Amino acid sequence: MLARPFIALAASLLGSSLALAQERVWNLDQTDNEVYLVFGVPETDDVGVSFWCTLQSGIVKLYIPEAGPDIKVGTGVNIELKVAAKVYPLKGTAAVNEESSGTSLEAELKTTDPVLSALREANYFAVTAGSSYHVFPLGEADFATFLDVCGTP
Repeated sequence: MLARPFIALAASLLGSSLALAQERVWNLDQTDNEVYLVFGVPETDDVGVSFWCTLQSGIVKLYIPEAGPDIKVGTGVNIELKVAAKVYPLKGTAAVNEESSGTSLEAELKTTDPVLSALREANYFAVTAGSSYHVFPLGEADFATFLDVCGTP
């Protein structure tokens, strides 16, 4: 009888660790008006970084859900994307991340921006903003299709 609570606890912990073991992957998704290229765990709120646009708008938005604690909401933020040893400076805006009550960042780029072309060819990229630093792999990211549907006709 005493073993049952321990078995239940072990099963619960094992189930939790299996859920945590899911890895982030790149997913390209499209609605009637927008397209999203998201690096996260499918069917969860776990997102590391995402790019989105209104179809054929020529504008891409970069969204980083977790920024450093030193970044103030509502302020302009200097963001650096490092792709293949080259640094691309961006201007972003900090906002409250309603999912985590932390701070998120968003920056706007044109589909013709050189950093987006660089992302198509790279294996990974790094993002620095304030004290936060994140590195993201690009192996399965379909930037070619994403940029095709975001670009102006």
